[in-house]
Amino acid sequence: MVVSDAIARALADAEVKVCTYVPGYGGSAVYRALEKLSDEPIFISFNEEVAYTIAHGASVCGARSVCLFKTHGVMKAANTLSDSLLCGINAGLVLLISEDHCGTHSDSIIDAKPFLDGIGIASYTTSPITIYEDVHQAFELSEESKLPYALIIDAEAMKRETEFIPFHSAPVESVYHRDPLQHILSPLFNPWQRKIFKAKRDCIEWRSIPRPPMPVIPRDTSDNWKKAVEAYVPVFEIFKKFRGEIVTGDTGISSQFAAEPFNCIDIVTYMGGSTSLAIGAWLAGYRDVWAVTGDFSFIAAGHLGLMEAKLRGIPLKVIILNNGKAETTGGQVIPDLALALALAPYEAHIRYITDSSDTGMVRETFTEVKRSKDLEIILINYLT
Repeated sequence: MVVSDAIARALADAEVKVCTYVPGYGGSAVYRALEKLSDEPIFISFNEEVAYTIAHGASVCGARSVCLFKTHGVMKAANTLSDSLLCGINAGLVLLISEDHCGTHSDSIIDAKPFLDGIGIASYTTSPITIYEDVHQAFELSEESKLPYALIIDAEAMKRETEFIPFHSAPVESVYHRDPLQHILSPLFNPWQRKIFKAKRDCIEWRSIPRPPMPVIPRDTSDNWKKAVEAYVPVFEIFKKFRGEIVTGDTGISSQFAAEPFNCIDIVTYMGGSTSLAIGAWLAGYRDVWAVTGDFSFIAAGHLGLMEAKLRGIPLKVIILNNGKAETTGGQVIPDLALALALAPYEAHIRYITDSSDTGMVRETFTEVKRSKDLEIILINYLT
C-alpha cells in the first residue's frame, strides 16, 4: 500500500467524521484515496481559511476532523488557525500538511514547521514508515491537550510503499457543552483564554484555573462599543427565544451577546468566521444552526463560508446586522455597493427587516425562518 492510501485508511480507522480539503500536491492523493473508502464524495473547498474553520467548528461540536493542506494553504489559514488555539477544541482536530520540498507544484518553497512553531501549534514531521500510527497518535494528542495538532509529511512520500498493522482508535467521548468563556473569542474573555492556552500548551492542568465572572451586557461592554450594543438589544431580546442548538458569531459587537442575560452566541473566532463555523457544527450533526454576523465581517470573509454552505446544500440560518460601517474597528464607512454585491447570488434567500425597532416584524421573521428547511438570510437594517 502507498502512503496516501495508508493515511486514508488511518483516518477511517480513527473514525474521523469531517474532512476538509483544498486541492494541492500531496493532499490530493489522500483525497482520492479517501473517496475510495467513503460512501459519499468529499467536498472540495476553495479557500483554506474556510476549510480549516469548518473543521474547527466540527471539532468544537464533538466530531473528529482533519484538514488536508499544502504549506502555502496553512499560511492562508493563519488567522483561523491561531484563533483555534485560543478557542480550543473538544474532539480531535488534525492538520495534515504536505510539504513540496522541491517546489515542483508550488509558487515557492516554504517549510511548515517554523511557521507552526511561531503561532504555537504542536507538530510532528512523520515518515512513510510510521505514518499510519502517527495519524492515530495525532488525534490522541489533540484530544489529550484539547488543542489542534499538525502532522507534516513530504508530498513526494505519498507515492512510496509502506506497511502497517491496522487498528481502530475510537475518539474520546466528546459531547459539546456550551462554554462561552472557552469558545467565544472576544475582548470580554481574552486574558483568561490566553492563560488557558499557555497551560494546555505547557501540559499544565488548566481546568482548575479560576474562571472570571460572566459579564453582563450592556453593563460590562466597553465604552467604545456600548452605544452599538445597546442598539442591538431589542433584536437579541427576541432572538434568544428563537436561537438554534448552535449559534456562531464573529468577534466584535455581536459576540457581546454571548454573555448574560442573552446567552445568544456559542462559538466565535475571527471576523467573518461565523458562517464557516456554522457549517462545521452542521457537519458534526447539529441541524438547527444559526450564524450571526455584521455587514463588515460578512463582506470580509463571511460570504466565503456562505458560498460553501450553498454549494454543500446546508440550510444555515444567517443574521446580518447592517449598520453600514465597521463598528468594531472604529466606525469606518462601508462602500454603498459592497454588501449588495456580496449578497447578490443569494437574493432568493434573503428576508429584510427594514425597521429593527419593529418587534412584530422581527418576531414574525424569526418565526418563519425557524420553521424553514432552506438556507435563510435575515438582513436587519440599522442604517441611519
